[in-house]
Amino acid sequence: METLIFPAKRLRAKVIAEYLSGLHQARCVCLTCGNAAEALREEGLEVCEVGPKAALQATRWIRPEEVAAWWPGLFDATSGHLPVWLMLRIANRFREHLGDLSESKYAIPTGSGETLVCLAMAYPDVRFVALYGDDPATKYEVAAPLNVLVARLAE
Repeated sequence: METLIFPAKRLRAKVIAEYLSGLHQARCVCLTCGNAAEALREEGLEVCEVGPKAALQATRWIRPEEVAAWWPGLFDATSGHLPVWLMLRIANRFREHLGDLSESKYAIPTGSGETLVCLAMAYPDVRFVALYGDDPATKYEVAAPLNVLVARLAE
């Protein structure tokens, strides 16, 4: 099984920046190992980063409703917290970037599961399997909201 590697965080950040630009907003909060926040900053967004490389750190997964309560007025750009309609926009961007895929099954380096779910939306006839690891970007988090969906897509 081939591992699919592509600039997912960069493509995701572009979609989020386009969305926020339409709202005349440039501020967001992002719980991250650092990659997502960096990509968002590269798109010109002001990011309140929570993670191991940031001034603010979390000792557990912070739920979307907690993010909304603790950072009112900031868009929650945390991987795994995006609304489905925005994930569909990201899925479409992934497909534009990748084009047709040649294999029927791919391993996807996975943390929150958002990239894998977006790929499954973009390519409904392709099977995507989560590839977790020790790196903070691919560490399995038991409280990640998309875990059940990621597991079901691999069946």
